[in-house]
Amino acid sequence: MPDISTPILYWPLLVLGAYLLGSVPFAQVLARIKGVDLREVGTRNIGAGNLTREVGKGWGVLAAVLDGLKGLLPVWIARKAGLGLGASGIAGLAAVLGHNWSIWLRGRSGRGMASSVGVLLGLDPVLLVWTAGWSLAGWKIGSGLGGFLGWGLLPIVAVALGRPPTESLALLLLTVVLMARRAQGNPDSTPGRGSTLWRVIHDNDRVDEEFPDTAEEPLTP
Repeated sequence: MPDISTPILYWPLLVLGAYLLGSVPFAQVLARIKGVDLREVGTRNIGAGNLTREVGKGWGVLAAVLDGLKGLLPVWIARKAGLGLGASGIAGLAAVLGHNWSIWLRGRSGRGMASSVGVLLGLDPVLLVWTAGWSLAGWKIGSGLGGFLGWGLLPIVAVALGRPPTESLALLLLTVVLMARRAQGNPDSTPGRGSTLWRVIHDNDRVDEEFPDTAEEPLTP
């Protein structure tokens, strides 16, 4: 049995490091290379989805991969150090928090989807079948709704599959963080409980009946 006293001692530093790593806005960095500021174009969301629309698919894929690694690396380090699923999941969660609310950008940034995929890949890759399935279903029912069902129900799926309570708790916290970011929306999102609930479920703002072209596109990473 590994001696986990030393990993536990350094765990707070790992969590802090994960947050700082997660805060690196790779999509914005790549956009700036192309002379684009994601805060001023498109949906103004600093994530791979907006980067794809404004700069190109290849750049968006690269940002998504880098964002996924932000979530995977802290979990991988924690597991290699002998930490349990709960502690490892919290380390990955810190990276998602950093991605969603970057200290370098002083506010909201991406949606955390790609980083969350990285966390799940390091923590319990089998559960990716559930989230990936709903991502594919999103092509038919809407990507926002697919993401809500895939990630929103993930803790319940973990419990149903008999995953350890610590892992299920970490996944519940991850779900809360993802849904909180969806609820927050973009800087120009409509306030109000109804609009907030709509964003949580659909990951966009409701279409204005008089100006249907004002609806946001669903946002992903």
